[in-house]
Amino acid sequence: MPYYPLSQIKSNLYTDGSEYVLFSTGEAYTGYYYEVADGKRYTGKTPQEGSNNLLIKDNPISSTSTDPQISVNDEETTPLYVNIALPNVDLDPTTNQYLPESINTEYFQLNKNQSARRILPQPNIIPPKPQDYSLGVYQRFFCKKNNENIYFEINKTTHKKLVENDPSIAFDLYSAISTLWYLKGRQSKIYKSNRGLIELIERDQRWLGFSQYFRNNYLQYYKFKNKINLYTSGGKFKTQTIPNYIGFYHTHNGISMVGKIHTNTFHEILIPIIKPSFTQPKTSKTIYTTTTNRANSMSGGGNSLSGGGGY
Repeated sequence: MPYYPLSQIKSNLYTDGSEYVLFSTGEAYTGYYYEVADGKRYTGKTPQEGSNNLLIKDNPISSTSTDPQISVNDEETTPLYVNIALPNVDLDPTTNQYLPESINTEYFQLNKNQSARRILPQPNIIPPKPQDYSLGVYQRFFCKKNNENIYFEINKTTHKKLVENDPSIAFDLYSAISTLWYLKGRQSKIYKSNRGLIELIERDQRWLGFSQYFRNNYLQYYKFKNKINLYTSGGKFKTQTIPNYIGFYHTHNGISMVGKIHTNTFHEILIPIIKPSFTQPKTSKTIYTTTTNRANSMSGGGNSLSGGGGY
């Protein structure tokens, strides 16, 4: 996420779960969030406090929304196109289409079998299905723009076209990988396994900043079990005003909150008290697959990161 000065951040905002959903999972979000100057919203009271997961409106189709419109389904999205450079051809600045009077008809007669446009890969998030949870793992597909550090998730069909250098898609401008993503097991182990795998891809493929795309959300799609009537005698949580919380609490979508049960009224989020640890996490050895296109030599030209995100 880009840096924003404090004057461009609205912090300590709160939602009761009826306004926004997590961009990464589509699940309703209850808790603190902050809003930056361009209208995007992230989880946490401030960029320094929270997981910084992107939030989108519960009905993202609204034409007034400033949130990115990313498809979250199993279907192909409406294709975007990239125009192939043609000699003696001008573009209409309002429509980004070729002006008919500027087209060299002789060129097209000589190249009538060559298409004037190709599909661009598009962000397409495919959540795991029930059978994936039965297996405990599923396959995800990601894409990188070769001349910039821009990443986003794609579907299996787009991945296949990029891998096979399908002429209908801009395969020379993008590279793709597929990787396993763990869903079931001990929470700490799932987190370390998924993080280790992404860091391995980032290092081996030299995908600079790929791990930042996930915003530390390596438990994405992990099914948390909501718990009620829990109690802490101290040393485990704190709040914004209480350095050592003692009392009843519950968990909702993996977030600990004050109170015996979850309600729609305001109740504070509990912040874990972090104890110093010197344990070095192990790197996952899971196999992933990748495709390298001929334009990979252009890699590393930029430093911007996609928001999806994550995925």
